[in-house]
Amino acid sequence: MIEYDTDPDRAQQLSNAALAMMAELGVAAHPNNYTIFFNYLSGEEPDLKQTINILRSNHREFDELQCRDLFTRFFDTVREREIVSRITDDLRNQLTSVLETVRNAGIDTRAYGEALDHFCEYIGDKDFTNLEQALKTLLGATREIEGVNRILETRLDNTSTEISKLRRDLEDMKREAMTDCLTGIANRKAFDLQLRDCAMQSMETGKPLSLLLIDIDYFKTFNDTHGHQAGDQVIRLMAQTLQQNVKGRDTAARYGGEEFAVILPMTGLGCARQLAEHIRHNVETRTIISRTRHQELGKVTVSIGVSTFEFGEPLARFIERADQALYLAKAKGRNRVATERQITDGNKVIRTLDIAAPEPKKQRCA
Repeated sequence: MIEYDTDPDRAQQLSNAALAMMAELGVAAHPNNYTIFFNYLSGEEPDLKQTINILRSNHREFDELQCRDLFTRFFDTVREREIVSRITDDLRNQLTSVLETVRNAGIDTRAYGEALDHFCEYIGDKDFTNLEQALKTLLGATREIEGVNRILETRLDNTSTEISKLRRDLEDMKREAMTDCLTGIANRKAFDLQLRDCAMQSMETGKPLSLLLIDIDYFKTFNDTHGHQAGDQVIRLMAQTLQQNVKGRDTAARYGGEEFAVILPMTGLGCARQLAEHIRHNVETRTIISRTRHQELGKVTVSIGVSTFEFGEPLARFIERADQALYLAKAKGRNRVATERQITDGNKVIRTLDIAAPEPKKQRCA
């Protein structure tokens, strides 16, 4: 949970600054968006601050789609907490029930021991006057302990089943937390974790690691023209295209809104650029057909930025170079691929051959 500065004057300053910033950026003034920019200005969420700074430095629009993605990524964890709470309560109830059953079984076991001791006393004293009663007592205690054992066995079996179900629920929750609900591919959280792991592996093995950042060109215009359902259809189509073009070791993820990312372990810049061009070509050759109206809506294109990891660098810098390359691809007319080699640290374009053109080879670098 985020802890805020409780100073009223400070809170009022942040509130005013947040509203002013939202007005400056043309952001709709509703609670979710207010939460984003209040926290950005407060500095309580460093990852949020870094993300917004990168978006602003690359002149990204803070439209409703972008803001919704920021809110989902950094603040919308209510459902996840509810699931964890429910599973925790269920598990606690199951364990309490098992302990209670075991405790009862322990009491009954002691009672059985007492009945057995009494019977042994009768045998030891060779006093058979009450033998029949002693046998009845022992038999009753035996039957009782057998019943308790059966109850305990049944309860333990049931508990084992329930705990297995809870474990599956936890696994489902983890998978759901890492999956984009619209496309079924990895979401931003999964991307962040996978990129970190791949960077560590890259440094350990000395193998290259590359990254594609992909943005659907003029998506906002398409969405406004044809409606959100058609826009969602395009986003799902983009995810399917990525899944069809990446290898098992690669990770395709929805980076946010109409933006996607592909993590490419053991792949250098040249091969990553080749794959990017192949993806770009596959997208531009598809025609979007409305599923509801059964009519052609035209084509969409993508712009792609490519970067390669430099051992030991902050991942934010790695991502930023891909983002700058993406911005360059858009600045050069969209529907093209640009790599980090076409940019400098000062964002000055190095005049190199434009990469937009011929249909790529379908062979992927090993």
